[in-house]
Amino acid sequence: MKVGVIIPVRNARPWIGEMLESIQAQTHPAQAYLAEDRSDDGTFEWLREHPGLYAKMSRNRARKGWAGSLNAAARLALADGCDALFTASADDRLHPECIARCVAVLGADGGRDFVVPWAQQFGEADHVQASLPDCGLDDLVVWPPLIDKALIARATWEAVGGYSPKATLPGSYGSAEDWEFWIRVWKAGLTRYAVVEQPLYFVRVHPGQLSHDRGEWHGATVDLFRKLHPDLPWTADSGVWPPRHRTTKRSGHA
Repeated sequence: MKVGVIIPVRNARPWIGEMLESIQAQTHPAQAYLAEDRSDDGTFEWLREHPGLYAKMSRNRARKGWAGSLNAAARLALADGCDALFTASADDRLHPECIARCVAVLGADGGRDFVVPWAQQFGEADHVQASLPDCGLDDLVVWPPLIDKALIARATWEAVGGYSPKATLPGSYGSAEDWEFWIRVWKAGLTRYAVVEQPLYFVRVHPGQLSHDRGEWHGATVDLFRKLHPDLPWTADSGVWPPRHRTTKRSGHA
């Protein structure tokens, strides 16, 4: 199975090298596909000087944000013949067995639509992000019960069409498009999935990352998703911030 790790990249100069090296260290071969989102900290120039660390890179003509850049990276990987896409962020890193473990599960039992590994935070926090192994639409209208980092079969990504630009709020560069993506996955009936209950993806927590602004945009995001999917059973508890429905555990109790 040819795996492409798709990565939006913006102002990630201090960390992108570590992520790319962790991809090259995978026990199952994988290659990085990057969409550079108009960095102004020297990231793009550094990447051009290190072409051996990734398979392909494009640079957005104008800033697209996280979701638009993820889709751009996916197009590079799909055009290069990848059978599955692993979604990642430029400031994180992979366990050496991450791709191998996910590939084994993706192909087991007649094949699955996608595989989600547990993720381990590091930096300012140390929680394990433990996705639900038996998610349903009722869970998806309360809170995203799956993390955004997953190995997704090519057919699944293409059937859903990647992340929707309609799910990005005007004025933001990304808030919770992964939540809306999973809703469309379930609506498409692509729910044959598994969770690897071991931290295989490491999430760096640091000042200035995009997710720190999520609270600011959260209420408007939930309102937008209600409009995009009015057929779902939204309730008063849907998307309550801070979340009442969590999928995290302290690392000492994983």
